[in-house]
Amino acid sequence: MTFPNQQILDRVTQGDEAAFIQLRSYFHLPAFKFCSVLLKDEAEAEHVIDSVFNKIWNERLDLGTEGNFQAYLFSSLKDQIFGEMKKYNDPVARKQYMDRIHSFRAS
Repeated sequence: MTFPNQQILDRVTQGDEAAFIQLRSYFHLPAFKFCSVLLKDEAEAEHVIDSVFNKIWNERLDLGTEGNFQAYLFSSLKDQIFGEMKKYNDPVARKQYMDRIHSFRAS
């Protein structure tokens, strides 16, 4: 059986933090590699991963456990990255975003 299995996803939707940590740990390295390639910045990659997994946790009740979680995760990561990159067109927004990344890195 491939990971994540239905039981893990069901437990996440029910608010099981241990299952969520297991899910996040399993996908962290592939997500990090994916984000790092697109962003060319490891700290920013970690920020995107944190943001997407926080969103998954906060919206876990709406998480469709019948679909392909890996496809959902990587689609969410890509959407987050491209959404943040759109801000680069505006120099003020880009600076604010980069400042937020640097302050996140410092904490």
